[in-house]
Amino acid sequence: MKNKVAVVIGGLRGIGKAISLDLVEKGFITYATTREKNVDIHVENLVPLQMNMMDEKEVRDTFKFISEKHNAIDVIVNNAGIGYFKAFEEFDAKEWEEIFQTNVFGTFHCIQNAFPLLKEKGGRIVNISSIMTKRSLPAQSVYTASKQAVNGLGNVLAEEWYKHRIFTTNIQLGATYTDIWKGVEGFSPEDMLDVHDVARVVSFVAMTPLHVRMDEITLTPPKGVL
Repeated sequence: MKNKVAVVIGGLRGIGKAISLDLVEKGFITYATTREKNVDIHVENLVPLQMNMMDEKEVRDTFKFISEKHNAIDVIVNNAGIGYFKAFEEFDAKEWEEIFQTNVFGTFHCIQNAFPLLKEKGGRIVNISSIMTKRSLPAQSVYTASKQAVNGLGNVLAEEWYKHRIFTTNIQLGATYTDIWKGVEGFSPEDMLDVHDVARVVSFVAMTPLHVRMDEITLTPPKGVL
């Protein structure tokens, strides 16, 4: 059986790395992008690709490289994102721009370049979003606004591209334990999602036949939103 092909944007750290490895385990050839150079990872069918998603040319070149190896892809996972968390009045325009350049415009470039490869036989777009788009929290204004934009894009593409058998799933993610939380007072791994919980759900979406739409999935730990 021919391997399916996945692309994970921001796929070599934290949640993204767990997603990439789980997709490989499920039989996908997985291209995992990262800003880091000279990545040393040796896993069969996991291909690291250095790419700055804020650079349109790098994004185009990355998908050109993939298209030279495969005439189609089955799923793209938009996981990369950044955020600054502070009171709204403390933000400056440069910080707004940086967050939107990465979380919104970078995702836009990746999806647009993935479209011809998804269109070949149909596929899925998975956007890793945030529970904060459902329940507002203080000091999260710009990050939340950027994720609302990604949700809106995903919702519209679900209606525009279903005729091509391309389906979008926005995953609203609750608190998930990664290395950034180590040593932070008041945040315990037991009270948060594990990265492997997220990875299993993404793989489930990626493997589901294309006669099923899953426009939105919400994942939270048992306590709900922290």
